[in-house]
Amino acid sequence: MRIFVSSSFEDLREHRAAAIHVLRQLGHEVLAMEEMIAGAEAPLAKVLEMVDRSEAYVGIFAWRYGYIPSQATQPQVPQADGIALKNEAIDGKTSITHYEYKRALQRKLPVMAFLVDEHYPWPPQFIDGFDKTRPQAPKNADNIRSLRLSLQQERVVSWFTTPNDLEARVSAAVTMAGLTSQLDLQPAMALDPNTGTGVAENSFADIGIKNAIIDAGDHLHALKIDLATTWWSTRLYLIATLAQRITQVRRIIVVDTRTTTLLELAEASPSNLGQPIDERFIGQLSTSAIISTIGSKVPALRAFEEWLKLRSSEYSKVDTEIEEILKGWSDKFNEVEQHTHTNEEINKVDLTAELLRRWFGDAMLQQPLHIADMQRASAVDLLRLLDYPNDYVPVLTRQDPTIEGQPSTERVNIVDKDALNARLARNYLVELLDRARIV
Repeated sequence: MRIFVSSSFEDLREHRAAAIHVLRQLGHEVLAMEEMIAGAEAPLAKVLEMVDRSEAYVGIFAWRYGYIPSQATQPQVPQADGIALKNEAIDGKTSITHYEYKRALQRKLPVMAFLVDEHYPWPPQFIDGFDKTRPQAPKNADNIRSLRLSLQQERVVSWFTTPNDLEARVSAAVTMAGLTSQLDLQPAMALDPNTGTGVAENSFADIGIKNAIIDAGDHLHALKIDLATTWWSTRLYLIATLAQRITQVRRIIVVDTRTTTLLELAEASPSNLGQPIDERFIGQLSTSAIISTIGSKVPALRAFEEWLKLRSSEYSKVDTEIEEILKGWSDKFNEVEQHTHTNEEINKVDLTAELLRRWFGDAMLQQPLHIADMQRASAVDLLRLLDYPNDYVPVLTRQDPTIEGQPSTERVNIVDKDALNARLARNYLVELLDRARIV
């Protein structure tokens, strides 16, 4: 992993050396200002370019805010991927160290922050506001105290004392970050409620299901349905059957976004209307459980299943195969013509969370794992994932808004536990090889 080490320089020289030493011992590539200069005034453009090339950020903070570049010495702050730093990075008031931290957040890098313990003795000459004879010395420690407070509020921080203590803490944090980077949250594709895929009132329902199956292809392992829209039991059976036969999808995640009552909606301010809302996890079902449970309740579904068993599994075009299966579906319900659903509607049941719990019982997983930020998952979170009683683990996370100013929302997706195990095992073997080379 390519890791950028950020801090003020002179006051943390020995601590930086300890952190860089252990990172290189662990086999990581380190990017740091030591590569460029011997003093404290690193060119802003250069250090931000180094952050841009990094895969993780280690920030070490004591009691100096760091060198503050001015417009005269730094004529232009470089952008990352065409996006300027946020407005709070102010020319002439923001230190290079603070710029580096903001850039790491902007790039969504894993951030590991280390703060010197407030009760640990620190040389007064390395505390802002003490040595005012130093060039550009701050009048007080307000800036560094504000930055330290922001770090504690925004991140999980570690406290250090001596260089050896910091070395041990950096080693543990980076190792944990390497493990959490193995977490691969796979999206569960939500079926578009606007196409009416949950009901069958017109031909758009069949088109919506057909498009969802084609989009799932061979790269998704889960589909998501929302009980905020009406879902017929027969439609859930149909989507599970097509998914199992044509795609790699083997799990259906059921959510409900009906979190606001009509009274609350009426009392809501106009600014809140249309805001994204959280997904409430109802359960996770396997496609096989859906087929066996719902299929036994309707004779037409049993007839459709027998017809499907006799049908060849070989086909050349996915859309043609889906059309043929939908035609067989209509035939088994004795519909007058394809894409009419009169008899299906007679046999359907509108799904509710309580009905699903009663029908599926223990076959429906009802407890997701809550991991707010996958990049900050702990060792306990990893153990919970590995101990979860299913190969596909439903995980409830916070998702950043797509539009600036909107709140983040909770979303349910999945982690493939077998793939996670394989990556962790490989990571462990690579680490053993790195240690062998160091020895």
